[in-house]
Amino acid sequence: DYEIASQAWSGDYNDPNTFFDLWTSNSGMNRTGWKSSEYDELIKKASETLDLGERAKIFAEAEKILVYEDAAISPGVWRFKNTYVRKYVKNYFSPTFGTVDLKHTYTEGR
Repeated sequence: DYEIASQAWSGDYNDPNTFFDLWTSNSGMNRTGWKSSEYDELIKKASETLDLGERAKIFAEAEKILVYEDAAISPGVWRFKNTYVRKYVKNYFSPTFGTVDLKHTYTEGR
């Protein structure tokens, strides 16, 4: 039994639904106890809609329910990492997830 909790999530694919489907009634990540059939329907509709403009409108409607009307969540933290690489380090890639693979990284003109 709690009134407030913290949960982290990073978008694992380039689509708003990577965040929105977390809060549907049947999502294993939704540990809030909050449920909304209206929200669930909107997320289902968005996942079936190909028109990007229409999807954006549907997600905006869902966000209004989730964050403003029902206030089920309160997004407030943005996690990021800074990576500084010298100019002579070439072919360095810092992935969003996982570890850095230096197999193809090299130095040039040191």
